Amino acid sequence: MRPIPRRRALVAAALAALTLTGAAAVPASAAPGGQHATAYYLAIGDSLAAGYQSTPTGGHIVGRGYAQDLARTLGERAADDHRPFEFTDLGCPGETTGTMANGGCPYPHSFGGSQLEATVAYLKAHWKDEVLVTIDIGANDVQRCAAGGSLDLPCAMNGIEQVRTGLDRILGELQQAAGPHTRIVGMNLYDPFLAAWMTGDKGKEMATASVPLANALNSVIETVDARHRVPTADVAGAFSTTSFAPLVPLGNQQVPAERGPGHAVDQHGARRHPRQRRGLPGDRGRLRRQVAEAVHALTRRHPAAPPGVAG
Repeated sequence: MRPIPRRRALVAAALAALTLTGAAAVPASAAPGGQHATAYYLAIGDSLAAGYQSTPTGGHIVGRGYAQDLARTLGERAADDHRPFEFTDLGCPGETTGTMANGGCPYPHSFGGSQLEATVAYLKAHWKDEVLVTIDIGANDVQRCAAGGSLDLPCAMNGIEQVRTGLDRILGELQQAAGPHTRIVGMNLYDPFLAAWMTGDKGKEMATASVPLANALNSVIETVDARHRVPTADVAGAFSTTSFAPLVPLGNQQVPAERGPGHAVDQHGARRHPRQRRGLPGDRGRLRRQVAEAVHALTRRHPAAPPGVAG
């Protein structure tokens, strides 16, 4: 796999800027336990949180996503403050809101029971500590609705409703377990169906039709987050997934330009099946950079919660 120094540099720059904003943490001097108390970062969610990446040979790796990049940056800042730092990643590829709450993630995972149970136990164990939690969930609730190359509208609407009820339960239990120095940050999602644009005229129709459904899903995520006073990083906005113009040449066809659906399509799979190329170095760089920039913008608008306010 060829190196991508420019894109990796963009990721590093975005994350460096994030550290200057406070990265959702209280100042070291105000940290619970004193200036040198440990800072904790917990990532929960699905394959994005896990850093799941397919490889060109048909295999896969984990541990190479936005959560790992954010953890690296937070760890560097903690080291500058002479503070210990601990990163825990509970993300499980294939996780839905239902399996997160009730168990049954299809990918091998480190926790027993459900991811929600493991997270609640973690938060209770660190009730007095400074903890940042990031959560991404909901894409797999609707991902199955594009089987066979067409978008199943009733399936998608049912999946969106599952996200509404499931995320509400998840955030409710997290807030109950969170201590006064815990901050929870959610995120909306890029459109998981845009890669279909590359598969022909029928795929273009499905990609276009998927945008209002993706908007509806993100509206639900943002509404539930707000109900629980959880700020939402605008990942969908970072990918500009609602823009279908202008078109630019790619191979023997025209695709939406950079930062439009072609941007997300490239991240998902460019010229082949979405999962066949998802995870090439350039694709990873795009996703990492966009998520980091979205979280960076979020933390500038939402300073760290004061003691006694979780999320």
